[in-house]
Amino acid sequence: MAIAKRHYNLCMSIWKTYPSDYREKEVQHILAAVRAGECVSVIGLSGAGKSNLMGFIANRPEVFIHPNVLVDCNRLRQNTSDGLFRLVRRALGDGTPSQDEYEALDVLLEKRLDENGGSLALLLDRFEMLADDHTIASNLRALRDAHKYQLTFVTATRKMIDPSSEIAELLFGHTIWLGPLSERDANWSINRYAQRVNQDWDLSIAFKIRELTWGYPSLLRAVCEAYANGASLELIELQEHPAIKRRGKEFWDDSPSESDLRLAGLEGLPLLVSTDSIQGFDTSQLTEKEFLLLNYFESHPGEVCSKDDLIQAVWPEDRIYERGIRDDSLAQLV
Repeated sequence: MAIAKRHYNLCMSIWKTYPSDYREKEVQHILAAVRAGECVSVIGLSGAGKSNLMGFIANRPEVFIHPNVLVDCNRLRQNTSDGLFRLVRRALGDGTPSQDEYEALDVLLEKRLDENGGSLALLLDRFEMLADDHTIASNLRALRDAHKYQLTFVTATRKMIDPSSEIAELLFGHTIWLGPLSERDANWSINRYAQRVNQDWDLSIAFKIRELTWGYPSLLRAVCEAYANGASLELIELQEHPAIKRRGKEFWDDSPSESDLRLAGLEGLPLLVSTDSIQGFDTSQLTEKEFLLLNYFESHPGEVCSKDDLIQAVWPEDRIYERGIRDDSLAQLV
């Protein structure tokens, strides 16, 4: 019990260090929705800081003035309805065994709703592992219908929930794409990291880190790590730094679409276009010449390539090279 209390106090102290206006726009959107009895879908690609947002909401009641409980779906022992309902009951303070998890949760929710003035938001973090299970979605929808406008869900996922899911209709009216941090939040994150590693970075360093990362949380952290360990704040060097490449691989492993990138505000972010990140794109439709050109660019990152070098790489046949390649042919290929 003493260990659990110390862990709780430590977690509380961590969240207390966050500024009260952290992710202010997103927090206020979610708060307005749940106060109106509506559900919310928070979508964030890998590294967007979804768990930080959910943890902040759950642990700062003076900021998020609405009864809520955080449910970390990553702690599920079984990816089933019973497993989820058991986890929710534990989060609500009831860990007693039950033969009927749905009924036990329904009774517990009635009690908690009475205690909280008739309203409660379930913050379902890392919900993507359950979002495609139609049985779970149907059961959650049934719970919501039983406590309409009193019980709300805030789900955090990496992808949009299947539109055919029973729960989708509840969420699509309030969908938030979690992208880069605001300038203020990014500066706070940079200063917080610098303090942890006992370094003092001036405003010009913070500006450069924001410029390179656009304030995207995982990349911002990676650039801070790289700079603290001696890397320069130059794009070409950072693209090849292990911390950046690791975050990039994690990001592209989820295969985000162009639409996902646009909705998240990350379209064209240079640090996500490294020599490894090309794996996130479909190259199957490239012609032979396009593929040769792509390979040449990949093998010469950060270099200015001459026209003659490109021609020799893409049109290596002597007879064609001797005859010459027109500038517009190369331009069209590029």
